[in-house]
Amino acid sequence: MLRNVHPQDVSIDPFKTYKRFQFTNVDSGSGIYGLRGVSGSIYNFISGSATSQSFGSYNKLSASLGKTNTYSLGTYYSLPLYYSINNLYYERFSKNPKLSKSSGRKEPFLSYGPINPNKQYRILHNQCSIISIPQRLIGEEIKRKSVRVTDNSTNVTFDIRDDGDGNLYDYNYSSSFAAFKSSSWDNSEWTAQGSGSAIGNVFYKTGMLIFTDTGSYKDVGLGTGTDGFEVDYRSTHTIYQHEYTVIAPAGQFNTTRNISATYQQSGSITVVEGARPHYYFPPGDNPGGGSGSYNSSYEATQFVENFVTHSNFAPYITTVGLYNDNNELLVTGRTSRPIKNDPDLDISFVLRFDI
Repeated sequence: MLRNVHPQDVSIDPFKTYKRFQFTNVDSGSGIYGLRGVSGSIYNFISGSATSQSFGSYNKLSASLGKTNTYSLGTYYSLPLYYSINNLYYERFSKNPKLSKSSGRKEPFLSYGPINPNKQYRILHNQCSIISIPQRLIGEEIKRKSVRVTDNSTNVTFDIRDDGDGNLYDYNYSSSFAAFKSSSWDNSEWTAQGSGSAIGNVFYKTGMLIFTDTGSYKDVGLGTGTDGFEVDYRSTHTIYQHEYTVIAPAGQFNTTRNISATYQQSGSITVVEGARPHYYFPPGDNPGGGSGSYNSSYEATQFVENFVTHSNFAPYITTVGLYNDNNELLVTGRTSRPIKNDPDLDISFVLRFDI
């Protein structure tokens, strides 16, 4: 008893869901790291003497073999990290451009993502600190205006948040930051030196929180122990709500395959010989002594009980299924109670599920 679903009876609507995450500096096993990037000469870079940060357990065997990566969670070097950040996000806005005259050029490849200079403030000095969040923990992107970093790297606890346009600012100076932003980034709006400025950027789709301020906030995301940090944000995942309207027209679907309607419940399916029906059906011949044989096949009945032929007979619908073109069952919907399929009425069922 199958029927095609008309395209106009199908609706698929996306909606975004958000999951909250909280991590601290001791959760580096999750892939969240606080890192330092420092500018300098890249000539004759030697990893053995370069400034770096290592995470995880030290591996003596790897060290004895002369391998550079001797920590289980990896080693990160400040100099190449700085230039990676510069190249990806700040080439047009850096004080150390890698490409000549790059700060005056408009090519999109010189900085990641679109930028509206009236809403986003980017500047990279000679150093930065980074909190990196892996893709599996942000989904499609970090939700805008959901980022909060609590940092104890100084004797003052910083409460740093994002403004929804990719800027990070000190929430304690939110009114000063709002004035700084609305004045097209005029630093005369600061309440004190650096207070109320944009102290960095968040790149929502890549999970990068970059702190570019070289003043009071230069060590944000780098502390440990009681001087550590906590990052709080929401990830984004799009779910698609599927809605199918299934119609049982009047006068259709008024038969049943329930075995209780067959004559003497004799069965409603045919099992061919060789299918080992004794796994599923009772013996066809079982003497009182307990021995006997099983039928090798069962024929579907051709007769139904008398009540099925009554003019008022109508089956009750409890389950509606959706099949693909290969007649494979994909979705099953069950009604809260059996619904009589009145032969004189069209009956509509709405199947709704999320993927």
